[in-house]
Amino acid sequence: MAFSRFCASALILTLTAGVSPIVAAGQQAPPTTGTIAGRATDEARKPYANYVVQLRDVDTGQIVTTVPLDTQGRYRFTDVPLTRHFIIELYNVKDREMICTEGPQTLTADKDERNDLNIDCGATPAALWLLMAATGAVAATGIVTQSASE
Repeated sequence: MAFSRFCASALILTLTAGVSPIVAAGQQAPPTTGTIAGRATDEARKPYANYVVQLRDVDTGQIVTTVPLDTQGRYRFTDVPLTRHFIIELYNVKDREMICTEGPQTLTADKDERNDLNIDCGATPAALWLLMAATGAVAATGIVTQSASE
């Protein structure tokens, strides 16, 4: 009797251990973060150590993170939340000057990497995106306030 219980337990453990990785592999959770990376060599001048690239949330206007340019004039943001709208800003630290922006960029579960983003001053200025975000926030606040008072 003890031998049959041992065999049954061993069989259950073997099947469980063999099936679990297969089930887990088939049900991977979708990504929640991604990567935005690229270069700023068209706008930044050597030494690239004088520049940083900022990732700004369009909806809140807040800077999420900042990274310096590397020696090749490249930057990389990892763990960027998906479905949020971001602008990428090139900032000259030495001169304390915003050079230009790129975006907005939005990563999705289907496209969670953007590795070729070239910061180009021909793009829409950051001030315009922030103005649009602020306008949307004011409009939303007015609607909520009006709804609450009725």
